[in-house]
Amino acid sequence: MITVFGATGTTGAPLVDTLFSKGATVRAVTSDPAKIDGLKAKGCEAVTASFTDPAALEQACAGSEKIYLVTPAHLNMRQWKANAIAAAKAAGVQHVVLATGLGASPKAGLTFGKWHSETQELLKESGLEWTFIQPTYFMQNLLWQADNIAKQGVYYDDLGGPVSWIDARDIADVAAEALTGSGHAGKSYGLTGAEALTGEDVAAVLSDVTGQTITAAPLSAEDSKATMMAGGMQDEVAAAMVELASIAPKGYLAGLETTVSDVLGRPARRLHDFVADIRDAFV
Repeated sequence: MITVFGATGTTGAPLVDTLFSKGATVRAVTSDPAKIDGLKAKGCEAVTASFTDPAALEQACAGSEKIYLVTPAHLNMRQWKANAIAAAKAAGVQHVVLATGLGASPKAGLTFGKWHSETQELLKESGLEWTFIQPTYFMQNLLWQADNIAKQGVYYDDLGGPVSWIDARDIADVAAEALTGSGHAGKSYGLTGAEALTGEDVAAVLSDVTGQTITAAPLSAEDSKATMMAGGMQDEVAAAMVELASIAPKGYLAGLETTVSDVLGRPARRLHDFVADIRDAFV
């Protein structure tokens, strides 16, 4: 049995599908009772659990050998993950595949890197086997701008430099391999796409796929933070997102890792492929 937390999320949903394709037995966990039926329709066991409820977390882990742990970006995410790790250990889980972020380490200089590192170190200290999944920016984040891309013909570039975007489906596929394959314990998998793209590059891909003229327009740090907070993000988390984006103009988000191809034996998906797959969202 493999327990997947965040089973309806950006990486959790495709992970459930990939695990099924590998013949795994899956318990899908969500915090939203309204999503239980949809998960059960996929054929998996589905349960609700809050990251603030240790008893529910332990029950979600009961009988599982491995878990995939991811939480939303939130000020409390370190405590939520600590609760889940404690529950996993109490339930007899052997291996935790933990989603963090590229660059997370005790030496990290950025807020997200520090937050993710705290959880990574906690998991190491737990005595459980671990694998860290450390992605860069998700291509799926472009969906946040689907409306202005479709209606205004504008992609608002809040990064201002090249970024090695990765498809969340690739993240899920690597996580699935770590959960079902061998030799992944004790590994940290930094995940990027196969190309680093500027805002202008992103707009060019959108234009090519949609057949419309999409332009890139700069978005200031202040406006970016305000937009995220208007969408419900906490002030501290939005500030951490802006801090992360601030290193893009220096080229620090443009590094390319070969992990996807190394682990999966195939190239990482390109942005053109991603946009083409969901073209209707942008027109």
